Amino acid sequence: MLGLALQAGGVKGFSHIATLKVFEECNSKPDIIAGSSAGAIVGGLYALYNDAEKVYDIFSSTVQKFLKKQKVKSESIMNLEMVFKESLFSLDEYYVFFKELFGKVKFSQLQTKLLVVAFDSENLQSLTIDEGFLVDAVLASCTVPGVFEPTYLGGCKLLDGGVLSPVPTKELKKYGADKVIASVFEEKLPEFENHMELMLTIDTLKERQIVLDEMKFADFVFRYPINVSWRDFNKSKEVYENALNTARRIKSEFEDFLRW
Repeated sequence: MLGLALQAGGVKGFSHIATLKVFEECNSKPDIIAGSSAGAIVGGLYALYNDAEKVYDIFSSTVQKFLKKQKVKSESIMNLEMVFKESLFSLDEYYVFFKELFGKVKFSQLQTKLLVVAFDSENLQSLTIDEGFLVDAVLASCTVPGVFEPTYLGGCKLLDGGVLSPVPTKELKKYGADKVIASVFEEKLPEFENHMELMLTIDTLKERQIVLDEMKFADFVFRYPINVSWRDFNKSKEVYENALNTARRIKSEFEDFLRW
């Protein structure tokens, strides 16, 4: 069984569509997909449609529609508000976006097996969701701490799956995947000039260590060099096109892996 793990990362998640596109160009598809945050969005759309181009069209058009309705705040204002407020956006504002993507689709209606990973903030552990309504699971997986309100599902208070499982390879192994492919990002360590930026750099270092641990369970990795902020969704097309060029450069290597 071929498993695909998709890393959390906001707009960087558009890179995962390139991974799926190369799957299709190799006349293959994953048997099971696991995703956190943006990885859950892309994984959910692909599990529903099994068409990488359709995933890109739906995700990008919905993002642009959502951005037009939002008041854009500067990064410095957002960082300041995150110190004093529990969240920057209400759940009601956020839910509209996911409802437009997934409607009332249930996991049982998907064409490909999907695992959505969220963080249980009460028990301090990752939670794998594979049943119920897709919109609720993906919303829970994408609730970035401090940016969005936590959501409740199955009696658990949930936050972004990337907190403990940014690349859910272990979850795929637990569900019986024989080969695990990971789609991940390579980023420069952010520079810092003040205490807030230092804290963000430290947070990045911690996530890198978790990702390194999760990569031990991956048999093949698509790595995408990316240097954009996770919330810079105006660069979604650029992220996708650069990733597609990168993925196609290792296409022959990936085909050999699939034959192995």
